[in-house]
Amino acid sequence: MTVQSMTPLHLCLSATPRLPRDGFGRRASPSGRALLRDAAGRAAGLRDAPARAADGRWHWPDSGWRGSVSHVAEHGLAAVAHGTWIGVDLQDERPRPAALGWLARVLDRPREQVGFREWAEVEALRKAQGVGGIRPERMALPPWRPGWRRTADGWWLASVRLPGAHLALAAQRPLLPRWSALEQP
Repeated sequence: MTVQSMTPLHLCLSATPRLPRDGFGRRASPSGRALLRDAAGRAAGLRDAPARAADGRWHWPDSGWRGSVSHVAEHGLAAVAHGTWIGVDLQDERPRPAALGWLARVLDRPREQVGFREWAEVEALRKAQGVGGIRPERMALPPWRPGWRRTADGWWLASVRLPGAHLALAAQRPLLPRWSALEQP
């Protein structure tokens, strides 16, 4: 598959630094539906809000467009693609020893070999597969390398390190990332 023949994966990153805080001081997340609507408008001219399938995956009925969204602190990432299920995840680096210990057991790796990149990859893959809300007992990730990597069950993963965060993408086939950013008021 050549780069020219790859389906685009439209990625739209936003930052909302003045989000309200809840009673515990945690920042609220920007609306995933709104982020997806903006991303789909930019990518495909879609004006309708996406719907959620029974398995929780975002899509625009009767259009072939599908989406995924992730939040970390004031950052939101929306992704849309045509004709393929996708998943995205952003993970920041903050202390979460119990979560990473659980992930080490799921991946059947020593704790020191598991980090936020693997966490983001697992989350993105689960979202793409439509089982994002179900925690797996066991999972396998392909060894890391730059670019798309095929998983044992036929899905594809890619991940990159961003300043202070990890980004993972999952899809039914390799896609060509195209970035845009939302202008903030």
